[in-house]
Amino acid sequence: MSEENLKTETQENLNKKTTEAVETQAAEAKKSDKPKWVRLIFNVHTLILLLIVGIIVFLIVRFSHWGVKINNQFINERGIYTDGRDTYDDIFPLTDDDGNYLANKPPHTILFFGNGPLAEDRNSKDNVVNMIAEQTGSTVYNCSVEGSYLAAKSDSLMHTESGLDVYNFYWLCLYLVMHDEVDYFDWLESLPNATILPETKEVRKTLETIDMNTVDTIAIMYDASDYLAGSMMTDPDHPEEVMSFTGNLGSGIQILQQHYPNIRIIVLSPTYAYGVEDDGSYVSSDIKIYEGGATLSAYVMSECETAVNLGVSFLDNLYGTFNEDEVEETKDTENAFLRDNIHLTKNGKDLLVKRFISALTRFDNK
Repeated sequence: MSEENLKTETQENLNKKTTEAVETQAAEAKKSDKPKWVRLIFNVHTLILLLIVGIIVFLIVRFSHWGVKINNQFINERGIYTDGRDTYDDIFPLTDDDGNYLANKPPHTILFFGNGPLAEDRNSKDNVVNMIAEQTGSTVYNCSVEGSYLAAKSDSLMHTESGLDVYNFYWLCLYLVMHDEVDYFDWLESLPNATILPETKEVRKTLETIDMNTVDTIAIMYDASDYLAGSMMTDPDHPEEVMSFTGNLGSGIQILQQHYPNIRIIVLSPTYAYGVEDDGSYVSSDIKIYEGGATLSAYVMSECETAVNLGVSFLDNLYGTFNEDEVEETKDTENAFLRDNIHLTKNGKDLLVKRFISALTRFDNK
């Protein structure tokens, strides 16, 4: 098959599957918009009777020992490690459609997506994913890619010369669920100016062979690279735009939720990073604004909003793991959290791992 035909066929298949997914979601939404009870004709006596029955049912369910019904007290008393910091953490358990808690029992099986500390030195014992596996006994699958971004550079794989977008979150999620039908890694290798990253073979094999029935948690962490590169933070007119930081995240999460509703999802924000001036000097990321038009904290807040709106957990690393003041106080010491403007020291990784494990195990055996 010629390169042009492969591109056309791949794009048609992707568009067809995406359209089918959207139509399926729309059909489900349409059903839920018209519950049966709206078609009943009530009179006063019927309403009173239903009210009495409703109270009785509520009392029975409220005091029943069947299942575990989630409430705020249950969530709040299962706090995670913050070391006294104020954070934007929102850590939820996985529940079924009726709100009943679905317990996660260790050891966990975790699929990771992201870049930065998840991807750096992936074969080292000091890699964050490997540290989590060692400290928890979890089985881990690392699909993070060093040098990748959360926001796509183009609105379609066919509109990029290097093919680098293959490695971002949305397209990796799509490949996870569609690899039997559309193989755009083969297409990537056919590009004359293709960017083939070192992790390609490992990530591709993992996405093609992983048994998702064994996975109980998906963790997603992209560092401040999108902020530093000036990626679009969000598109208010097109919330699911994959070329935006939050749109790509939200679109990828919805693919995962549609296909794997019984897998818990945890989004980890970037850790603190400095902005960089033209002369190479570091500046606060609450001051420096790139082409994305926002500070790093704004990226994190929009990421938090996206995660919470989709009902998945959010771990705030910007304020909860180490903050700007702590980075300033410890720089150039053995306790430093950063070894440059963005990359973590072993001390920074230790705190990140500690916080993630705290979120991961928050509802274990409950």
